[in-house]
Amino acid sequence: MRRLVAVWLTALLLAGCGFHLRRAREFTLPASLAVLRVSMPTSGLKYPGLVLVVRRALEDRGVRIINHGRAPAVVLGGEMMTPVVVTLNSNGGASAYLLDYAVTFSLMGPGGKLLMAPRTVRVQREYSFNPENALAMAREQSYLERRMRVSAARQIVWALAAYKGPLAPAPAVAAPPHKRHAP
Repeated sequence: MRRLVAVWLTALLLAGCGFHLRRAREFTLPASLAVLRVSMPTSGLKYPGLVLVVRRALEDRGVRIINHGRAPAVVLGGEMMTPVVVTLNSNGGASAYLLDYAVTFSLMGPGGKLLMAPRTVRVQREYSFNPENALAMAREQSYLERRMRVSAARQIVWALAAYKGPLAPAPAVAAPPHKRHAP
């Protein structure tokens, strides 16, 4: 009973001080990006895994994905997964790795005009390695790579949500007429 009262009082105090659990960021993409194409010209595959994950992340935000036409295109320049040894065991073998995943992307307009300069999104995860259980370690690395790809896709969508569109040329402002002073 005392524990229940203590938990209840703690919750009441936290709620009273303005503490709230963090919610997922809510954002919308600009109306100019309601219809997009997603491509990865450097890949020899028609639909590489990264393209599918980015398409799914955009569709989750209400973007209609098309494969042709004059819609702006998210162009994925490539992805690179680099494992870096961070800890060695007593035998000199790797016991922990840092996976560094980098994706480059840009936003191109219908006529091939660059709307958003190439950017690199980077995701890193650390995992332990046990050479006695190499199959499980390979599965864990594969799982982490998939999750990192999803995180990178989410970051790409966030970056696209910040897109303000090409700046319109400033309207010509007529110079005010000069007033003539009577002598």
